[in-house]
Amino acid sequence: MALRLPNILPTLHTATGRFVLSPFTDAHIEPLAHILANDDIWAQGFGDGDHRPGTHEEIVAYIRRRYEGLRIFAIHYTGLPGGLLFVGTTGITESHARTERAKIGRTVINPAFWGMKANHEVKTALLDWLFARGAGRIECDVDPRNHRSLTSLTRFGFTVEGTRRRSSQRVDGTWRDIVILSLLTEEWPAARERSLQALTGFASTGMLSV
Repeated sequence: MALRLPNILPTLHTATGRFVLSPFTDAHIEPLAHILANDDIWAQGFGDGDHRPGTHEEIVAYIRRRYEGLRIFAIHYTGLPGGLLFVGTTGITESHARTERAKIGRTVINPAFWGMKANHEVKTALLDWLFARGAGRIECDVDPRNHRSLTSLTRFGFTVEGTRRRSSQRVDGTWRDIVILSLLTEEWPAARERSLQALTGFASTGMLSV
């Protein structure tokens, strides 16, 4: 079964209903820029070695450059009384139909939602959709400094295949290693079951003050 991804992304609802994923549009650039102004995000290696934008305008330009042409979802939280709250992005950065391979990335979650299994729940919905569309292998590239992401992915069921040393050059001239992880379609049923069990107790009506 070949991997078949639509040009226009669907709307996905997560297991508990706390989050909804919809196609990323220009309307999401400004709220994403405000999230990317947070130091904690960049401290973990976000940006693939690029120089951190200094001003709001530079962050906006960075988003336009880094997100252009990719299949990206906007993530919204549903548990606030005022309606949907934009909390980040995730999506597909590469796809290869014949080899049934997809790479996921551009995952950014508002730090106010760290510790709530937000990334875990969103990733479950994304992978469910990708494997249903014919993915046989899903990959992630992670900066070795991003311990939070590495721990989350391995607990989720991804296998660390190794480190691609001296993978890319940072803007300051130093070289960056990348940890390569993967999850196969044969592994997904068991990983999915564990993932759903880990979300037990998170009510769809739960509120968060942010």
